[in-house]
Amino acid sequence: MKKIVVLFAFLITTFSLVAQKHQKASDFKEYYPIAERPYVMGGVGNNPYETMLFDAKPVVYYSIYNDIRRSLSADTITPGYAIYASFQPQLRMYNETSKPIKTPSYKILFGWQPIIKTAENNFLTLAIESGHYSNGQSKSAFSEEFDDESEESKEIYATITDDTDLAAMLNRTSGNYSTNLTRLSFNYRINDLDLDDFPHRIHSFTFTYQLYHNRFFGLFDFGGYNDEDIDLYGRHQLEFKYEYSGYINNKIRYVVGQDLYLHLGAHPSTDPYRVQTRAMIFPWDTDLGFIAQFSAGFDDYNYRFVDSYARFSIGVTWDWFTPFVIKPVKAKAKK
Repeated sequence: MKKIVVLFAFLITTFSLVAQKHQKASDFKEYYPIAERPYVMGGVGNNPYETMLFDAKPVVYYSIYNDIRRSLSADTITPGYAIYASFQPQLRMYNETSKPIKTPSYKILFGWQPIIKTAENNFLTLAIESGHYSNGQSKSAFSEEFDDESEESKEIYATITDDTDLAAMLNRTSGNYSTNLTRLSFNYRINDLDLDDFPHRIHSFTFTYQLYHNRFFGLFDFGGYNDEDIDLYGRHQLEFKYEYSGYINNKIRYVVGQDLYLHLGAHPSTDPYRVQTRAMIFPWDTDLGFIAQFSAGFDDYNYRFVDSYARFSIGVTWDWFTPFVIKPVKAKAKK
């Protein structure tokens, strides 16, 4: 119970520090066109080995430099930039003795996003992010008895074939998951402006390529994967995302979205795809809203990508790129 209180206190504090009306700028709020939304959700649908109570991603972005809102508010085609660090934990509590939060994920990414407004007042954004992804555990992924990368652990990996059911073997309490990664993303937003130059309808398309690699930032020899694991992870992932945003009575914002993830090169016992369908509503004209989501395919919780199941969840979420008034392009940017 104490863990639940601490988690929700953290989420509420984070949300309350940065909650604001979308028309107003704030020192506490920066804008990230390509971003991972924080959420906390509960629902139904589980793998055969565990029952989940809730799933949470209290994602935080720390701005180093960000002039995106200022550039998009100019009446010229003016590029904007964001340089940032992002801490993206993911925590799950399970319905077991003492209600444990098991093998939490931690992503620490450093990123750069340039954005430009087109002559049609649409947005084109690129994001380059690189960092580390792990769950902080020390044991073999397939044994609670042996340490990761020990000779005994390597002997277990040697028994794995294409016909092995990895989900049945997985060490779900202390199995290590660790890799470095780099993400390259492109986003295009089509904005339909109202008479006040506010985007009251938005179509957003995002494509991402993700690479798992051994060296941190591709240069430094720490934080990577072991050779046995990468043969099971697969190095490459493709992501396709679409979202539509609109308003009800010009006051309540809603968002519907569809995601497709393709995991390439993973072990044959795992599903190569994950789909997510979601609907969100932001009833107070702020960044804080409610979410309902259906997902199917491989799990997105570190080593549990070996699991595959359907789940329906509801909860609360936060938006890092809420709509604001955009000055239409009237002149070309000065050289």
